[in-house]
Amino acid sequence: MKVNSIHIVAFALLFMACNEQTKENQFVMKKEKNLHHFNYRGAFMSGYYEGTFPLSTVVGNGDFGLGTFNNLDGEMVVLDGTIYRAKPDGSAEVVQDLSENTPSAMVTYFKSEQEVYFESLSADSLKSWIAENLDIEKKMYALKVHGTFSELTARSQEKVTEQPFPPINKIVDDMIYHNLKDVQGTLVGFQLPPYLGKVNYPGLHFHFVSDTMNQTQNAGCAPRYVLKKGTLEIMEMTSFSVDIPTDAAYDKMKIIPEKTVSM
Repeated sequence: MKVNSIHIVAFALLFMACNEQTKENQFVMKKEKNLHHFNYRGAFMSGYYEGTFPLSTVVGNGDFGLGTFNNLDGEMVVLDGTIYRAKPDGSAEVVQDLSENTPSAMVTYFKSEQEVYFESLSADSLKSWIAENLDIEKKMYALKVHGTFSELTARSQEKVTEQPFPPINKIVDDMIYHNLKDVQGTLVGFQLPPYLGKVNYPGLHFHFVSDTMNQTQNAGCAPRYVLKKGTLEIMEMTSFSVDIPTDAAYDKMKIIPEKTVSM
């Protein structure tokens, strides 16, 4: 059968156009106002603490976020593209080895869309302000708070080596809390709606890293704080993506029925 060369050229151009359109759509979904998650809540809380997601992939999907490291070896803070580890003693270190893996993390590319200044604001007061001013039932938000904190509790934990790994509710009781006073730094966090509860912890969740300013740098999960003065920056996210584990350990593990655990 004779094939018209014009038809071949037309088909090739159509294929290239469709392919380019697909690439463009993928770029928008993955790079702009997208929250990308590595792993999902059920697997992590059931004891999936040795993932195969390299940190290079984490910062390849965002410059702002939080998570943890393999064997729960410290809380993770991602700020301005730098990955910080909160060590058991409450100090922070910059993670240089991006070949290291994580079992759970979430990141986005942060670009502030709204800024609000606060003074003398507690964690509960900020939570109330967010509930009153943002659509927390329907929308996803990335939140950055920078300022001076009159007090702040930074939480971390020792590396977990026990095998088989215990579920997260067994780990929470052994976490270490550090009470900081008059510290300047940044809360990195997310406000997630209830419909994402099967993938991640719904509600408000912050990790903290202090500024360097000739002092010991601190970091950790931040369940309690009082902001002396500072700013809240807000970005609404419009899409969500997730990478599911594919390794043998995940295939063999049993997902424990979910129980409510405050993180």
